[in-house]
Amino acid sequence: MNIEKPQIESSPSSVLPLPIHRTGGFSVITATFFIVGELAGGGLLSLPHAISLASWYGIPIIFFAAICGSIAGYYLAKSWMILEQHFPEYRHSLTRKPFATIGHYAYGKWMGIFVSILMNVTNTCATTVFILFTSDLLSQLTKSFIGYDICQWIPITSVIFLIPILFGSPIDFWPIAYGATLSTTIGSILLIISLAIQVKRHGTSNEFQIQNFENFSSCFGIAFYAFGGAAAFPSFQNDMRDKNQFSKAVIFGFLGLLLLYVPVATFGYTAFGIHSEANILNNFQSDSLLNIFITIVRCCFLVHFCTVIPITINPVFLDLEELLRIPKAFTWKRLLFRTFMLILMTFLAATFPNFGQILELIGGTTVTIMSFILPPLFYMKLCYEYSDDKNPNDKYQCPLWLKIVFGILIIMGTASGIASTFGTLSRWQPLESACYIAGHYKNQTNL
Repeated sequence: MNIEKPQIESSPSSVLPLPIHRTGGFSVITATFFIVGELAGGGLLSLPHAISLASWYGIPIIFFAAICGSIAGYYLAKSWMILEQHFPEYRHSLTRKPFATIGHYAYGKWMGIFVSILMNVTNTCATTVFILFTSDLLSQLTKSFIGYDICQWIPITSVIFLIPILFGSPIDFWPIAYGATLSTTIGSILLIISLAIQVKRHGTSNEFQIQNFENFSSCFGIAFYAFGGAAAFPSFQNDMRDKNQFSKAVIFGFLGLLLLYVPVATFGYTAFGIHSEANILNNFQSDSLLNIFITIVRCCFLVHFCTVIPITINPVFLDLEELLRIPKAFTWKRLLFRTFMLILMTFLAATFPNFGQILELIGGTTVTIMSFILPPLFYMKLCYEYSDDKNPNDKYQCPLWLKIVFGILIIMGTASGIASTFGTLSRWQPLESACYIAGHYKNQTNL
């Protein structure tokens, strides 16, 4: 049974024809930098707090999230290659919303719409979190001579991001992926050094315990968020010179993330225990030597968030602009629409400045669905519809052992997502610290 081809993807506005032999596009290295650049940052700074919610059990949870995320991302990339194998027009074209297209071919039009909604909600919330992190960093960096709090920095931060978000697609701003990854890597190394100095000078924390089930389950939300970027992967893959190589980029990217995540999470929890805050940088007290390191770290992550925001929000823009029939070329319509979206995210940031809870909530809901549940479902369905298991030349097959792996991934991802969402909502305090209600937000990381 063949599913009817999505009408929106067959229109000239959805698919851009390219030469048969592409000379431009991403290399594997650039795609790897995009993956690391998109995922590292907010998740990295929050992982010590995630460990504080689950004690040392949080370390295996991090590895569990990494394994699930890499498997899902790997086979999501293969799902796109199945489409290219059976629909040559995708082989030499740029598609604005490849993840939704995969869902459409797998389960029909309704799934394509569902994926688009999930992706837009997730990336909009994630970009809002990045605005909050940036505002928090600016507040800490300038408090001695400006004195603005996070609420006062939010609108200023949004104005700063107006220009970067106007770029067209990832291929138009590929150099910033290197900036995002390099800044995160340098910042992470210096953060690990700072945490080691903190432990040497002040000793390890004596408070290592699980406080309650709600906190423990919320750890999954942050861990899933830290590795849950598969929704954007098809957009990166679609801009590569050789799309078959994207699976390698997924493997390299997740290995790189583990090399950054695990030391920061381990040292952060060792130093501060259950008192690790949603932004680990806010745990450091006044110390002449550490102040120098932490200031540099804050600057590195400030660069990271400034570069990663266009990467994260771009799929949302491409999807909604397709729906609204906004031209691909830069026009006043793109300027007006993206300015409106920036205002919306500014309002969300001012309404929910407790970014730790936003990470936990979207990590346990939309991120879990898109990055850990839908990719294996899509691959199994596309293999059933389009692959020939009896043909040894067909590279895209789904043997029994892989179906078992997918089943375990889906069941465990669903259970973990539900538990995380329950734990987060049980502690959720909406509007309590909204900037326009509280007036002055004193402690942006108090969960």
